[in-house]
Amino acid sequence: MIKKILQGHPVRIILASLCILSFIGITVWNAYAPVPIHNWNQKELSRITVADPNDFSFVVMGDNKGNHSVFEPLLRDIGHDEEIAFAIDDGDLVDEGTVGHYRRFLNQVQENLVIPFLTAIGNHDLDNNGSNNNYQDIFGPTYYSFQVGQGYFIVLDAITQAGFDKTERQWLEKELQRGQVSKARFVFMHVPVFDPRGGTFHKSLPDKDQKDLLDLFRRYKITHLFASHLHGYFSGVWAGVPYTITGGAGARLQGKDPEHFFHHYVTVHVHNGKADVMLRRVDAANTVVYFFDLVEDYALQWGLLLAAGVLVLSLALSMKSKHGSN
Repeated sequence: MIKKILQGHPVRIILASLCILSFIGITVWNAYAPVPIHNWNQKELSRITVADPNDFSFVVMGDNKGNHSVFEPLLRDIGHDEEIAFAIDDGDLVDEGTVGHYRRFLNQVQENLVIPFLTAIGNHDLDNNGSNNNYQDIFGPTYYSFQVGQGYFIVLDAITQAGFDKTERQWLEKELQRGQVSKARFVFMHVPVFDPRGGTFHKSLPDKDQKDLLDLFRRYKITHLFASHLHGYFSGVWAGVPYTITGGAGARLQGKDPEHFFHHYVTVHVHNGKADVMLRRVDAANTVVYFFDLVEDYALQWGLLLAAGVLVLSLALSMKSKHGSN
């Protein structure tokens, strides 16, 4: 029976087999082929230059999660501002931290933005096993610091609402001490120290960490605290600490209040130790566009499966037709 089918329809069977094998090969390659980029953040830091150490601007965003319809226009919008020296993504760069997702994210950045682009790790940037190995292999350490002009920048690993790591907390205090010689000090973390929505909402660090970090930030007089994780925009002063939560770079928004839930990023103008944070809105995507984002992510694979299905269906109909005529 199988031999007769092979002899009667060799072209269809070969093409269907090639489509299926190609689908498997592309899927495996996307998931496991290594990204030829390592220590991304350090390389991007080496590209940062500012003409005036007391007067420069940078961008902060978060929670893009690999979105096409918001994140890519957002990157292009940033590129139109010649005053921006660099950008920082505050975590959830991708929907899940697989090599394939990171490959697409890096392609998005490289194709749509020329200025240096730094990253913080978010909870969605872990792989399916909860490991940050892929992130570290591509971007480098999960927490680090650097100086630009008269600004000292501290990027934290804050990806869990369960608590802040004690070793990292000690490192943070040392970095805040080092930053005292700078006119401005900025801290970046994915999960916010507190949830400004209050009430029953609690997508932030535990109370014990809130108090501890608040004491640290006030003692060392940080200029501004940036976080994301909440898919919206919140900004103000928390017990004397200026903060901005910017989680609107592409992920699905977590509310309908037009005052807080819209796609956006923020620009920060640093001048003589003071920071002016300015909101920049980006046209929101709808659910239909999110669906097409998903289709586009796997367009080649869907196409191969569809082709294989059409070939198998045509083979089945052909066989049925011959059987009926007999």
